[in-house]
Amino acid sequence: MNILDVFQKGLHIGSAHLPFDPSKRYAYVEHPTEGWRVYLRSAVFLHPTDEPFHPKRFLVVKKAKSHRTSATWEPPKGQMEGKDIHGKSVLKLLKENALRETAEESHITNIKDFAHTGLVFQSQESDYPDNHFFQYHIFQGFITPNTIQDSFDTFEWIKEHPKAVARWSRDRKEKDAVAWFNPRETRLNPRWTPDIVAAYLRRF
Repeated sequence: MNILDVFQKGLHIGSAHLPFDPSKRYAYVEHPTEGWRVYLRSAVFLHPTDEPFHPKRFLVVKKAKSHRTSATWEPPKGQMEGKDIHGKSVLKLLKENALRETAEESHITNIKDFAHTGLVFQSQESDYPDNHFFQYHIFQGFITPNTIQDSFDTFEWIKEHPKAVARWSRDRKEKDAVAWFNPRETRLNPRWTPDIVAAYLRRF
């Protein structure tokens, strides 16, 4: 499958309700003459600043209320929403989306050397029309020991304060644990995540 160029000039940027979550509008770019549409998503690989770089040493978060050993772990990732669209380049919008998802899912906001890796994972959901796709744009960043500790501490606080967490927005309480990736102990969500991680590990 050819990777469609969502950064080219002249694309229409819009948003649409999708059946799996009709309460939100999801952002896309669409080619005015070729007709293809790509929904925009991001995934973020966070590595420690105080260790030699190793591609397999990255943070993953767990779907809330799932068992720790279940296959629900993944790097912070998510879909750009219509509310995120505002007069900037698609790359800047993707970067902002990636940072927002990271803040919501891992409770991390202080990231060093944050950048698009150039990696893109493209596929289709089963209910998409033939010319509709999605793309995960893969970002990389580095976090200090203090930032890492703050994230782990926040998730401990979440465990101890369920009533307070219940009042949070839906997006902030989607995940309830953080860990360093371990293929045996933090089993990846089978829906797209293994492909995204494999693409990242092949590159780095």
